This record gives sequence, C-alpha cells and structure tokens, in this order.
Amino acid sequence: ALGLATPTAIMVGTGQAARRGIYIRNGEALETSSKLTTLVFDKTGTITEGKPVVTDFLAAESEDEAALATFVASAEAPSEHFLGQALAAWARERGAKVRAAKDFNARPGRGVQAFVSGKTIRIGNAALLEEAGIDAAEFAAQAEAWSGEGKTPVFVAIGQRCAALLAVADRPRAGAKEAIALLHRLGLTTVMATGDLEATAQYIARQVGIDRVVARATPADKLALVRSFQAEGKRVGMVGDGINDAPALAAADVSFAIGGGSDVALEAADVTLMRSDLLSVADAIDLSRATLAKIRQNLFFAFIYNVLGIPLAALGMLNPVIAGAAMAMSSVSVVSNSLLLRRWKPQRRDA
Repeated sequence: ALGLATPTAIMVGTGQAARRGIYIRNGEALETSSKLTTLVFDKTGTITEGKPVVTDFLAAESEDEAALATFVASAEAPSEHFLGQALAAWARERGAKVRAAKDFNARPGRGVQAFVSGKTIRIGNAALLEEAGIDAAEFAAQAEAWSGEGKTPVFVAIGQRCAALLAVADRPRAGAKEAIALLHRLGLTTVMATGDLEATAQYIARQVGIDRVVARATPADKLALVRSFQAEGKRVGMVGDGINDAPALAAADVSFAIGGGSDVALEAADVTLMRSDLLSVADAIDLSRATLAKIRQNLFFAFIYNVLGIPLAALGMLNPVIAGAAMAMSSVSVVSNSLLLRRWKPQRRDA
C-alpha cells in the first residue's frame, strides 16, 4: 500500500491532465505545481493572442513610404517573432519587394538589425536605437501616446537616422481575464514581464487583471526576475511561448509552455498546454493540488491499517486471515481513492 500511495495518484492525475490537453513531463513537476506562489507571464503570444497587426504608421519628412516598406519587409523577412511577421505582412500589403538581407541579427527584447541594399536597418524599440546612438526624439511623443492606447511602438532606423514609427497592436487571449482571476482565487500572485514599454504593458495588464508589470524586459531580465523571486523564498512558475522566454522557463520551479510556441520553449517546459488556453494553467495547478491531497490520503490509508494491525498482531489478538484481508484492503483503499481523481473537474470560472 505504501508503494502504491504516490504512483497511483500521480498516474491518475497526469491522465486527467492529458485528457484536458495538459501534458506534464514528470511527477516532480506535478507535485511542485501545487506549491507555486507566483506566476510570471510573457505578454506577446501568452497573455495576448500573438497575432499582432500594424495599426498606425508615421514617417519622417522626406521619407518615401514605398522605400521604407521595402526596407521593413527585407529586414524582417528572416524573423520568426510575432511582431516581425506583422511588420513584414504590413510591408508586403504595400507592394514592398523583398530584397536579400545580410548579417541579420535578432536582438532579444530589442528588435532586429540587418544590412539591406548597402544600408544598416534597425527595427525595434527605443532601447535598440539608444544602444546605436540614434536620436528618436522626433517620434517620442507619438510613441508614448500609442503606448497609452495599448499599442507597441516600433521604430525604423536607416543608417544613423530614425526614419519611421509604426504601431502594432495585439489582443488579450480569450479567457485570459478569467484565468488570472481564477489564479488569484487559488492564492497566486501574477506578474507580466515584457519587452514592451511601461504604458503598453500596463494597458494590457489592466485588461486582464495582472498584479505586477515588469516592462522593457530582456530575456536576461526575465531570468533575473524569476531568480529574485526564488531568492525571496517563493515558488515560481513561468508561462511563455518564445525563444526569449527559454532561460526563464528553464530557471523556474515549474515552467508552462503554450502549445503553439517555439520548439525551444516547449523543450524547456515542464508542462505543455496544447490548447493555448491560459485557463489550462489554472487547471494544471488546481489538479496538482488535488493530486497531492490524494497522495496524503493514500499514505493515511496505508499507515492506518499497519498502525492498528501491528500492535494487535503483537498481542496475539489478530487472526492471520484477518491480517491478510486487512493488507489487501489497504491496497484496495489506496487504488480506489486514487481513482476518485477521475471525478475531478475544473473550478467554476464564474465563481
């Protein structure tokens, strides 16, 4: 019975999770999920749908829009990032001709840099331009205004001049607000770490109810954030979907990867959510707690028969036939109790 107490509960628990599109790599991840106190979320593709579109465009005076579109399409063509794909799609819609990009360099948490038609093209956030010593003051006010509307401002620099500003917007995932509310009811603190500007990040956080926001975060910053929470004695879970999230996913006590995310994120994660639904994160944590409760109950059933039976046997008051039946019943009790996990259902979303 003692040997069955833990594995039977874990088998039933992981089976229940799999039926709901939640794939848990091992029993340790299932157990640790029940003890999480803090969840850190990526934004793009995790909190949001990961299908951003360009909503606004502003070019500097004397800049040719067609030429800008060509530079954007060419520089972003090799990119696998959601924002890069949105920018490339916007440029192609304007008839841009994709030219060969040399020395393409994706800067995690910053943007991309490439050499197109003899010119260095940088596309990304203000930090990318600051690092290159490019002045973007002309677009600063507009970038701040768009950020306040929940849009992500993206700067385009040609050589050492800032040539244009675009705004990219994404919508929160369906069910994201309900998932965050359910996580709060489970007693977890929620944090969103993103490379976006503070205003953009706060706008999305307000929509879904996130407790805390860390903006302009690079992959290294996300990793440091996870480790800082762990240093405070907190059990930290990380939810992400991209290459940028992989270091933090690997460092977290339990990592959750969105099923449609990058292979690197999926490989680093302890739990894979095949439905790309944040409610699955809450379900996984709730189910892990139910499984751990069953393990404790199983250990009780396994011990109680021995605690009662051994003294009686020592006193000669226990018939061997009855002792054998009690031993069998302890195993039956453990297995039957574990199977009750099959009746587990997700918590009510509207509670």
